[in-house]
Amino acid sequence: MSTIQVIREHQDAEQIGRVWVSTPSAGVGTASEAIKERLQTFIEPTPTFAGTRSTGSKSLEEQLYDTRATFKVRTATVAMHLDREWHSQLFHQMDSLLSLEDWEPDDPPPSIGSFSTFLRMLILLRPPRRPGLGATQDGNLIATWTTGDDRLTIECLSRDIARWYLAATIDGERERAAGITPIQRLAIVLQPYAPERWFQNAT
Repeated sequence: MSTIQVIREHQDAEQIGRVWVSTPSAGVGTASEAIKERLQTFIEPTPTFAGTRSTGSKSLEEQLYDTRATFKVRTATVAMHLDREWHSQLFHQMDSLLSLEDWEPDDPPPSIGSFSTFLRMLILLRPPRRPGLGATQDGNLIATWTTGDDRLTIECLSRDIARWYLAATIDGERERAAGITPIQRLAIVLQPYAPERWFQNAT
């Protein structure tokens, strides 16, 4: 898939520039208790047809259909935390990403564990601007934000872990960084790079 190139583009970040790696922390940031309680209800996803690699005799079309349906059901459980138009457009993005015509036959659909991390990340970061969506060959969702030459790519792993890569111009200097961070600390870790450059809608 073409989205795999996004990941490869940033794999040299650790050799090129400053690398910030954050390890899990007991803190959970400033998210409200109500949101935390709601998110806790699906922190350990129930195994479903989209969460397992045992697809039996299902065709690729059936696998993609099942994955889209599972993702939309999971999104509905937290819909109250997303603007209606925002999550409606997210559904359109998922339909496009998981379309049979554009999917590589040898690539597995994204896992429900990765998608759950993606949803919780959106609720914690609350970016006004939707990311572009992609997927890796091992079943993880990728969220990308691009503004000019500045790019932020976040690969959503299972169990609330994000692998991120960025390239940005700060004070006239080009910086690249990468890290693996619990999504609860992601906003703090990205703060030195002024993430509003990616998350805010253009004015």
